[in-house]
Amino acid sequence: MKNTIQKLAKSQIEIKCEVPAEEFQYFVERAILKLGENIEVEGFRKGKAPRETIEKTVGQEAILKEASQECIRENYLKIVKDEGLEPLGQPEISVLKLALHNPLEFKVSCAVLPEVTIADYKEVVSKMKKREVKVSQEEIEKLRQEKERAEKEKMRQEILGKVADASKMEIPEVLIDSEKNRMMATIKEQVPQMLGISFEEYLKKINKTEKEIFVSFESEAQRRIKNSLVLREIQKKEKFEISEKELTDEMAKIAENNSSLDKTQLRDYTESVLKNEKAFEFLEGLLKQ
Repeated sequence: MKNTIQKLAKSQIEIKCEVPAEEFQYFVERAILKLGENIEVEGFRKGKAPRETIEKTVGQEAILKEASQECIRENYLKIVKDEGLEPLGQPEISVLKLALHNPLEFKVSCAVLPEVTIADYKEVVSKMKKREVKVSQEEIEKLRQEKERAEKEKMRQEILGKVADASKMEIPEVLIDSEKNRMMATIKEQVPQMLGISFEEYLKKINKTEKEIFVSFESEAQRRIKNSLVLREIQKKEKFEISEKELTDEMAKIAENNSSLDKTQLRDYTESVLKNEKAFEFLEGLLKQ
């Protein structure tokens, strides 16, 4: 198998692949066997018809289609694994050359997680000054804690924003659209709960269409994705370790409020939460006092 990978704008890539004729023939043989599984011929058990009969019954076009689909799927997954690619969404596949006893040539276009040229986050954050929360004597402890929590979250987002602004990346449209769809789903869920009206009624009140709201999410979606990618890159560079005890203890806490998560989802989600927290704590430690 020969392949080339071309990097395009907006974190898109194009893979061109040529599968040798002898390798493609293996998939042709598999396709004939698979397509023959449900063929019934007098004198033979179901699925045991002679090869010539199968080929005549299903036709060359169906065999080539089945063979090419399986060949492309397996080789695409192999290229993704071997090259360490992280594709996003469904790839666009084009067959460039398809014929019996010939090499199979195909092209795959897809978006991948963008390469992030991370800024010197240690330098960026070290120039920022830590802020203290001022609380009047009349304010109760609960309010103080809430103010501290809000200020902490605000500071964390400001830190990420500063690092993201100083970093370089090309965000693929598929990531932006995915985030905008999540934001739209959230607002559709929250409007009835918080305002007591349907989403359609809400649109009439604000005199906007769903499409207008979707478009308005653009800059916020980009901000969220950039911050998320920066946080992910810092975690990779700093190699934060999470002990099994930390993971188990936190999983137990999260499971109390997220009973719908299965064990695999719960573990992945918990690991993500803990790594994010370690990254934020690390960045906060870089702030000027």
